[in-house]
Amino acid sequence: MKIRTIDELQDYVDKEMSWRRKELSAIKSNIFVAKEFAKNTALRSGIAILYAHWEGMIKNIATAYLSFVANQRLQYKELKNNFWSIAVKNDLLGFDETRKSSRHNKIIKNIRNMEDKRAHIPYEDVIKTKSNLNSDVFIEIMETIGLDYSQYEGNFKLLDEVLLKMRNEIAHGEKPEYIDLDQDRFNEVYDKIVDMMNMFSIQIMNKVYKEFMLYAIGRNINKYHRFLYEKLRKFEGKTA
Repeated sequence: MKIRTIDELQDYVDKEMSWRRKELSAIKSNIFVAKEFAKNTALRSGIAILYAHWEGMIKNIATAYLSFVANQRLQYKELKNNFWSIAVKNDLLGFDETRKSSRHNKIIKNIRNMEDKRAHIPYEDVIKTKSNLNSDVFIEIMETIGLDYSQYEGNFKLLDEVLLKMRNEIAHGEKPEYIDLDQDRFNEVYDKIVDMMNMFSIQIMNKVYKEFMLYAIGRNINKYHRFLYEKLRKFEGKTA
């Protein structure tokens, strides 16, 4: 996945959300019309698939966002701390792997000399959901991509103690009567998780439009000023 422009990222996010909304809506409709034992089966399947979409969406869109940032041709000095952390992670791992001061000094020197260089930000396999995207893992992902997670905190208990708990019980083959799940409970979980998915996709794009579009405009203005300056210098040289 290589995403270079805001339009490409927006298109990716829109497509990622569109097919997930359609499938989740179909699952909710199936639960509504199902009868008796079939309803229990539909509810259990619904929880498992709802979790799968939650995990898949967060991982894919966060990775797409990292790909976008990585392809902006920024210098290290233009990066925020979270992107620095991703970029120098391998160096920091090397720091822990040796006790040699010479190696430590070299690592620190390399990091300090990076500021004016073109940033290399890895993005493949950076986002780790650990196949268990609970609130703790979600917070780490948000820290990795540099987004505020405070607006999600009110749903963390439901995420951990309801969705993840039910999903794990279903995955381990618990009987339906041992799982506190009916249609009303499913609808509550469904609405909260879908809201969080929508919030995340919107938050990503707001971040991009707010920070990177303004940055691009500023960079183009500076290029235009330099262009005009050179033109004026040449013109003044001809008239002198």
